[in-house]
Amino acid sequence: MIKSIFYSHFHPGKGPQVVYQVPDGSITPSPSPACSSSSPPLFDFDTTSPHIIPKQELCDRLVTVCTGAYRILGYPVCLPDRKYARNEFIFNFAIVVEAEVEYSTYKSVVRKVAKLFKALEEQSGFLSNEVTRAGVYALIEQVMEDLNNYSECMIPINESNTLNLKLFPTYAPPPPVRPYHVPLLTVQLDQLMDVNWDLTMQRIVPYIDGINSAKRIADLSDSDYTLTRKCIEHLLYYGCLVMVDVFQFGAIYACTAEISSLVADVAAQEECAAYVSTSGTRVPFPRLLEMYTSLSQGVVLRKWCVENAGRLGGVDVRRFVSFGVVKGFLYRSHRWPVVVDGEKRAGALWRWVDGGHCVDEICTELGMGEREVLGLLEGLDVTLTNTNTDTDTDTDTDTDTHITHTPPAIGLKHTST
Repeated sequence: MIKSIFYSHFHPGKGPQVVYQVPDGSITPSPSPACSSSSPPLFDFDTTSPHIIPKQELCDRLVTVCTGAYRILGYPVCLPDRKYARNEFIFNFAIVVEAEVEYSTYKSVVRKVAKLFKALEEQSGFLSNEVTRAGVYALIEQVMEDLNNYSECMIPINESNTLNLKLFPTYAPPPPVRPYHVPLLTVQLDQLMDVNWDLTMQRIVPYIDGINSAKRIADLSDSDYTLTRKCIEHLLYYGCLVMVDVFQFGAIYACTAEISSLVADVAAQEECAAYVSTSGTRVPFPRLLEMYTSLSQGVVLRKWCVENAGRLGGVDVRRFVSFGVVKGFLYRSHRWPVVVDGEKRAGALWRWVDGGHCVDEICTELGMGEREVLGLLEGLDVTLTNTNTDTDTDTDTDTDTHITHTPPAIGLKHTST
């Protein structure tokens, strides 16, 4: 959130001066009696003024200054012209935010405001003329209110110019996408896609069904894997999909402590029952909870299905597992082949048994099934090590990821607050 916006310039006789500030008294003490008892300024302007109204070397570029608990973002502008006192006019529109806040989204705002008023000053002397400059206070007041409340604003300045600003959200870099990762959509991309989308994106979207791995999607769509991976990372960055493991009946799944949140969330229980049920009649949640808690380390999913065959009626096992993984109350136990003596040997398979490649990755890279790969590993002097988590697969476990029942493909509906 923006704490303050202010306009300052270099006065020929007084030096750097704050002309307008919102709120009043946030940068320098306000002369208005109504603000005499207000909070003290956010920072000492006299100390930071050399960076707000700097020398020409720092003008026409973004300048950020941290002072105390606040960060100042400005774009000082210097206009050399003989019509000005001292033959130049230096001004700056600056934004103040908290130092810990992610401020990259405000950079474009500061830069755009500076360039717009630079053009206005060059065209009509908008800022150097006291009559036209009088409207700046109302303008920055409106900018601060709209950006804080709506993250965008459109404010007319005169008949020919309008200030259009928008704060675009920033997201954390997505985790790396591996060939054996399976993308699972959280939005209906087929309803959003049009002919203007990237060609590779158009080719791969029909094959993103929660079953195919990233490598298989590239093969099925006849697309370059590098381009396919970039498209998937792009969708992952914007929250259009999450990454899960390849579903295999030979895998091992177990519950995490997050299972308690499912017990307390009635909406999630209904969502779970609607998603995993194969028929029109929903499976009772107590039965689903009992099945989830029966998953444990050392029990292969195939064996678990045999033991619970009587309770699996009307339940899609793949959806049953995927729901738990996406929501975070199920984890996959991966197997990592490691050579026993630690010595490297010649052969195509030996490069995969150094402990850095899980069985899923080996299957994907060699184009073999799990049973074939395990058969080949039996002839080598290796041991299989189990791990409880896969650090490369970052699944979204937020409560705002909702699964919708849209068979036959897995469909997820993502809503953000």
